[in-house]
Order: sequence, then structure tokens, then C-alpha cells
Amino acid sequence: MASTCARSFVKGVSWEIIAFLLTVGAVYAIYGNIVLSIQFSFVLTIIKIGFFFAHERVWKKIKWGKYHIVKGKRVKG
Repeated sequence: MASTCARSFVKGVSWEIIAFLLTVGAVYAIYGNIVLSIQFSFVLTIIKIGFFFAHERVWKKIKWGKYHIVKGKRVKG
């Protein structure tokens, strides 16, 4: 049930690649400037990765909703 810092980081990066592309598209659709779209999306992506990482690590410490399987039965974590 434990996860490493590296896993949390990679999970955040993989999601942010998708979010980056969506943000570039949305900003471009509004402003019609690809350079502005990429710059804005890049800065936002770096900020969001940091916040996602911190959020993931905090949630790792919260026991609510976690369980282990012991001898085929659910046991609260």
C-alpha cells in the first residue's frame, strides 16, 4: 500500500503532460498565439506538478479509504 516519492512524482508528470497539451490548446483557442500558449502552459505545468506532488504526499498519510488484504479479507489500513 505504500508508494515512493518517485512514484508520486512520475504520476504527477504523466498527468501534467496531458494537462499541458490541453492547456496549450485552450490558450491558443482563446488568444491565437502559440508562443504565448506554450509559455503560459509551461509555467502553469511546473507549478501544478509541485502542488500535485505535495497533495499526493499528504494524502499518502491519510488512512481513510485504505485497506489491506489479509488472508482474503479486507483489513483497515
